[in-house]
Amino acid sequence: MDNNEQFINLEKKFQQELEAQKRFYESENVVLKSKFEFEKEKLRIDYESKLLSLQTELNTKHYNDMEALKKYYQSELESQRNWYEEEIIRRKKETEDWHVANLEKQTSELKKGYEELLKAQEDKFRVQEEALSMYIVENKKYYEAQLKPYKNIIKLQEKIQKKLKIKPKKKIEKLVEEVVEAQVQTSGIPKVSIILPVYNVGKYLRQSLDSLINQTLKEIEIICVNDGSVDDSYEILEEYKAKDNRIKVIHKENKGTGAARNDGLRLATGECIGFVDPDDWVKPNMFERLYNLIKEKDLDIAMCMPDGYDEKNAVSAPFPYFVDANFENIIDDRVFNWRDLSPFSYPMCVWNKLYTKELFDKHNIEFAEGLDFEDHKVIFGTLLTAEKIFFIREKLYVYRFNREGSVLTDNNRRLIDHIEIFDIVENLMKETNTFNLLREDFLTYKIHNILYYYSMIKDEFKSEYYSNMVQSIKDTNLTQDEYNMLCAKYPELKNVSLV
Repeated sequence: MDNNEQFINLEKKFQQELEAQKRFYESENVVLKSKFEFEKEKLRIDYESKLLSLQTELNTKHYNDMEALKKYYQSELESQRNWYEEEIIRRKKETEDWHVANLEKQTSELKKGYEELLKAQEDKFRVQEEALSMYIVENKKYYEAQLKPYKNIIKLQEKIQKKLKIKPKKKIEKLVEEVVEAQVQTSGIPKVSIILPVYNVGKYLRQSLDSLINQTLKEIEIICVNDGSVDDSYEILEEYKAKDNRIKVIHKENKGTGAARNDGLRLATGECIGFVDPDDWVKPNMFERLYNLIKEKDLDIAMCMPDGYDEKNAVSAPFPYFVDANFENIIDDRVFNWRDLSPFSYPMCVWNKLYTKELFDKHNIEFAEGLDFEDHKVIFGTLLTAEKIFFIREKLYVYRFNREGSVLTDNNRRLIDHIEIFDIVENLMKETNTFNLLREDFLTYKIHNILYYYSMIKDEFKSEYYSNMVQSIKDTNLTQDEYNMLCAKYPELKNVSLV
């Protein structure tokens, strides 16, 4: 036998032994695997038995603890609820008593100021004495009942001029302005009411309050509505209330920013209304600058540019929505209203403006409640009814963004509220007979925003947002031309199934 044959025989023998070893190890592996599975199942049964026993023990203890906690919190809640109800009654009575106590005083001052005005004009307008005296008697009940004497003097002066045809109007207007100013200074009526809704913002609240109490305009009231905060906001508000009597504080259970701002509106007594978010702050001269504009130009709304602060990166920077370029088209050299400039053509916010309180009272304007983006109802409610608006490019309000807990930072389910807000805005436009005139601007604004927030909302809420978005667009009843126009601006609209 030659070497090759020996080699081949050895190789065959080696392969046979290798196969035998392989079968042996496979057999052993099956046995070991079977033993492992048996031990594993045994351990699992033992573990589940112990876990069940432990779970039963824990459930019993947990139930007892939870029942005790439940009784404790129910007791605390009932106690807090009673306190809130008593506080609301007390504050309401306090407010009513204040108005009653001041009514006679204000009426007396109004009458005295008016009589002094008449006496100063007696020699010059003696020929009108009989008619003027008759006018006073006829309208005495009217002007005595007013709580805002300076406004009534202006109205009365206009009626006198019309009835008696007094020619030297400028001198009378000057006297009336002097009396009005004196009445405002002595009556204690604030020039501006600033409304601050507060909810768990203790980290930023001091900076916001400091910026308000240090305003160059001193005749202000600061109405802080604590909307059920569970951080140190309560203590901070009480601290500032104690050191500045212009601060009024309401503590209530959580109902949302819209309800909190509405509570502030109901308590406001100022000539003008301003809104500040408690995580933002304002420049020292903001309210004096805007108030003076309102008085000088007889405005309904005065507004300024917003500044910005990036909380996450701790730097001053404009929020992308409020960059200067987005304000380029806004009129800033004359008084305007929605007929001159569509309210959908520049950035929307409630806090960069000062409004006359009369605008809110005359048109029953208030915030939406129970929704985020609640300020849209006031923003468009005021811009669609105001006759005189003026804008300045001074950056007087500082908006804090990239803040943890903000609805625009979290991108959670609350973004869905934005869709419902558009229905509210559409109804406002129909009530003010502006819908047909501004329809294209409104549709562009609506589609832009709902598509933008659809891209931003977290994936877990996209399905719900999408269904609401589709229904809202269907309810708008787009014409084919409108649909084509919107698709040209926002191609992603083509991917939304409206069938």
